Amino acid sequence: MRCDRSCRNRENHCYCTLHFGLLSSLVTFKGNRMFTQLLRTVAVYTTSFILVACGGGGGGGGGSNSGPMPSTSSFPLRAGYTALVSAGETNNFAISGTCAGTATITDAAATPSIFEGIAGFASTGTATFSLTNCTPASIATSSTTYYDANYIPLGVSTPGEEYAKFETVPPPFPTSIMVGDTAIYGTLILYTDSSKAVTTGTRLLSYVVEADTVDTAIINLISKRYDNAAQLLGTQQTRYRIATNGALTIVSIDIQFSTTSSTHLVLTKS
Repeated sequence: MRCDRSCRNRENHCYCTLHFGLLSSLVTFKGNRMFTQLLRTVAVYTTSFILVACGGGGGGGGGSNSGPMPSTSSFPLRAGYTALVSAGETNNFAISGTCAGTATITDAAATPSIFEGIAGFASTGTATFSLTNCTPASIATSSTTYYDANYIPLGVSTPGEEYAKFETVPPPFPTSIMVGDTAIYGTLILYTDSSKAVTTGTRLLSYVVEADTVDTAIINLISKRYDNAAQLLGTQQTRYRIATNGALTIVSIDIQFSTTSSTHLVLTKS
């Protein structure tokens, strides 16, 4: 297994950092002799993209027990997103796919902060993973996602792993969305640390609003991670259910690695 420049070579293993929303984790997969990491959030990235999320995966959970139904309602995404980031959240997950186990992801309530001279807010995300068939058997990690005064995400810092900043400050989320809406949100430039002396690639963020029930919809937050040679390293899909009052509830996180690995992880809210 080759380590690309976005990974750290340590004791013959390949270590790559991916993000979901607000958390970042590092995992070594038995058999693949490598890799990876798990999440940051949507700080929304379980909140942070909910944007800022990381590489992760085709497919994934979503929908409801009643089956997808095309709602004709509009959903107040911006208000719901702002409420979620400002209040924070904790979620538990069952892990399936290449590794099995459980995870807990917590995004703290946003507090005043400054990111590269811009006043706003910050939310610290922590993640713990307990795995039954991968090594190591437990992982803990943390990252901080930064926002401006209007809760527009600016960047993410994972000490010792990665520093990410938007190429240009993205626009605010739309006031309202409907099933079928889709958009390219922005591009994160990835660095080894806050000095920004060494780039390791990019992360392209987008979203699509999927059918769920007559009163809810699914927001699929998609993060594609590329190395400096523009090779796709992973796709992460983080799905949130949104109600007509704007309440957001995470459903699943699906991570599919590419090019250097076939690892596939699905985190389903428990």
